[in-house]
Amino acid sequence: MHKLVAAAALSAPLLLTFGVAQAAADPQMLGVIQTASAVPLYCSNGECDAELTSICLQEERATPTSGYRYSLHDTKTIGLTGIRRDGSRVALLVEDALKFAASRGYSAVKVSVSEDLLRQYDVASLEFSVGAGTTLVPEKKYNDDARGLTESDIEFGAGLQRQTATAIVDIDDDKGHASQVLARMIDALPRAGKASVHERVGVWDTAAAPVAEHLSARGVHRARAAYNSCYRQTRVGDKTLRGCLGVTHDSFMQDLNDAYWNAVKTSS
Repeated sequence: MHKLVAAAALSAPLLLTFGVAQAAADPQMLGVIQTASAVPLYCSNGECDAELTSICLQEERATPTSGYRYSLHDTKTIGLTGIRRDGSRVALLVEDALKFAASRGYSAVKVSVSEDLLRQYDVASLEFSVGAGTTLVPEKKYNDDARGLTESDIEFGAGLQRQTATAIVDIDDDKGHASQVLARMIDALPRAGKASVHERVGVWDTAAAPVAEHLSARGVHRARAAYNSCYRQTRVGDKTLRGCLGVTHDSFMQDLNDAYWNAVKTSS
């Protein structure tokens, strides 16, 4: 017993030191999951944004705090499209105007642009698409190799690690596809306060159905079951439908992230 207590006492400072060191380092790189169809951006208060499903590529690094800024590793993997009032579309080559930030840990990121782009390019709305292998690199805060991401870290994360994630997560047509459906409903619901009865009832048809036709039947079925469950849970009380869907989305992605981490550990 004394040996166990002593060991615990000795290990506590080590764990504390590790936790502090991890917190004082650049957070993990993120892989943004390829979208099955274009994602609409919602505009308000001078900003147009959408939520994207993501995973952690580097388990050993700290989870990003909400709002932590990221940048694209390769701008060729994404696309921003403007939709004119007559329905015609125009590709907007404005990668520098795009902003990325962690939204909920490593399971969701927010992409945003200034609402001024609508007037600048004379378009009525915006859509965003994510291609294969899209990777985000955290804003660098530390220049030393012990805490900051090195070039080799980034190359490995965007290369072999991202390829492994693609083979496990991006192609998953169950929880992966379900998460994409949930993300579209999360975007469409109010950011603050409870949704109205009309919004709660209609969000499946307005936000989920358009993307569901591009995804697997079992992924859509799982998303529908999650929506039905969250709808019932949030009829009364302070919990919101948006918040419940977010928790479910992140739970699905955690399962896939665990599978990816296990694959990385096995291959190393």
